Amino acid sequence: MLIYAACSASFFAWLTGSPFILSEMGYSPAVIGLSYVPQTIAFLIGGYGCRAALQKWQGKQLLPWLLMLFAVSVIATWAAGFISYVSLVEILIPFCVMAIANGAIYPIVVAQALRPFPHATGRAAALQNTLQLGLCFLASLVVSWLISISTPLLTTTSVMLSTVVLVALGYMMQRCEKVGCQNHGNAEVAHSESH
Repeated sequence: MLIYAACSASFFAWLTGSPFILSEMGYSPAVIGLSYVPQTIAFLIGGYGCRAALQKWQGKQLLPWLLMLFAVSVIATWAAGFISYVSLVEILIPFCVMAIANGAIYPIVVAQALRPFPHATGRAAALQNTLQLGLCFLASLVVSWLISISTPLLTTTSVMLSTVVLVALGYMMQRCEKVGCQNHGNAEVAHSESH
């Protein structure tokens, strides 16, 4: 659930900050509005691409690669903020890669999050959406609050960068749950107590 929420929060941080970023770069409202078209197409490509890839591979095989793609693209978007006179294309290319990754990640993590609750999928989905919207709200709030203190591009991409940490945490929690990290830790304690 945390992976899904953090990926969404990164996207929402961009949606909150991008009008300020692009306006500061001198773009008109029409160009700002049109800048969302490639992102939307990229997201759809990711979603449909994932569905096609799931015909050949399992979600657990794809997810680590998609999360790496997400992390690298967010880091590249953040790094673009340090380029003097950065262009819209230089920002949108890594961001669209992030949108592709998001579109592909969502079906996998949503299915994984709902799988443990076969008799309460409605409640599980509600919890997942609450976490997602809460984290999206928080990311947007932080961007809105900090945008007046720093440059819009650096503020927005820094908040996006922080979501990579949350995605990594969510993945580690998920892996730990699958391999039984708690049981392993308990076995080590029991072993050390017996000696």
